Amino acid sequence: MFKTLFKKITLIISAMSLLISSSLAADFPKGPVELIVPWKAGGGTDRSARIFAPFLAEELGVPVNVVNIAGGGGWVAWGQMAQWDPKKDDHKIGLVNLPHVFAYLDPKMKRTETVGDFNFIGGQTYDPCLWLVRADDERFTGGLKDVLAYTEKNPNKLLVSTTAIGSDDYQGLAFAEKKLAGFKVGKVYANNDAKKVQELLAGTTDMIAGNVSYYVNYIREGKMRPVAVLDTVRSEYLPSVPTFGEVTGVENLGFAARTLIAANGLPQDKYDVFKNAINKAQANPGYQLAEMSKSSRIWTAAGGDLKNFITNTEEMVKVVEYWNQ
Repeated sequence: MFKTLFKKITLIISAMSLLISSSLAADFPKGPVELIVPWKAGGGTDRSARIFAPFLAEELGVPVNVVNIAGGGGWVAWGQMAQWDPKKDDHKIGLVNLPHVFAYLDPKMKRTETVGDFNFIGGQTYDPCLWLVRADDERFTGGLKDVLAYTEKNPNKLLVSTTAIGSDDYQGLAFAEKKLAGFKVGKVYANNDAKKVQELLAGTTDMIAGNVSYYVNYIREGKMRPVAVLDTVRSEYLPSVPTFGEVTGVENLGFAARTLIAANGLPQDKYDVFKNAINKAQANPGYQLAEMSKSSRIWTAAGGDLKNFITNTEEMVKVVEYWNQ
C-alpha cells in the first residue's frame, strides 16, 4: 500500500515539475534578446547574424537585436561572454568563432579563459576560407600554383590582407607557411572585410585571405579571381575553384565556424528555449534561402558532434602553433 502511495506521490511531483518547467519556458524570454557579435558591423559574422536575427525572433516571440562589441580580435566581447551571469544576462546569446577563439592558446594573449567558459548551444554558419587576387593581376592567372611559384622566388614580397593574428584567415596562412617550403608572405592586418577589399582593389596588397560567403559577389562582378578554397571539398558556390589540398597535396583547413552560446549556468529550461528556437529558425525555408543568397552554409552541429568538432579544432590549432612562427 505504502509503495503504491509513494509511486503516486512521485508521479504527481514529476508532473508538477514538468508543468512548472513548461510554465517557466512559456514565460521566457520576457523581453528583447541581444545577439552579440564580436566584431564591427559589416563583416561576414555580422552579416550572418543580421540575416538570422529576424527568423530567431519569430521563433522566440520577442525582438532579437544584434549588438556589435568590437576589439581585441574578438576578445573584448568573448571576455564579457565568459563572465555572463545566468540571471542578469539570461536574455543574451553570443557568437563565438572557431578556430579564432583559440587565440587564447597564444601565451602573448595572456587569456585565462578556455572553451569551458562558454555555454555552447549549437552551430550557426560554417564559412570556409578563400584566397583571392585581383582579377586583372596577370601574375597569378594560373591560380594557386602561380602564387606558390611567386612566393618561392620572392619570399615575404606577396602582401596578403588578413584579419588579426589568431583569426581563421591568419591561421590558414600560418599553416601554409609551416607546411610548404618556400611559402612566406607579408601580412597586412585589416579590422574587417571591407578594409581588405579596399586594400586589394587599390593595389596596396596582392591577395586576400577571407571567407567564401563575403567574396563570391566580387568574383561574379569580375573584380577578383579566387585562388583556392581552404576546405576538404570544393565550395558549392565555387565548384570550379580547387581546394588547397588538390593543388598542393597538403590539406589546409581554414574556416569561420560560428557557434551560438549562452551564459554558463543558464537554467536548462531557458537553454532549451534558445536551442529549440535556433533549430526551428535554421529549418525555416526563408532563412535557408536568405543564407543561400549570400553564399553561406548553415551549420547545425550540436551536442556530441559539436563537442568533438571543438576538440578537434583546438588540436589543429595546437599543431600549427602560429604564435611561434
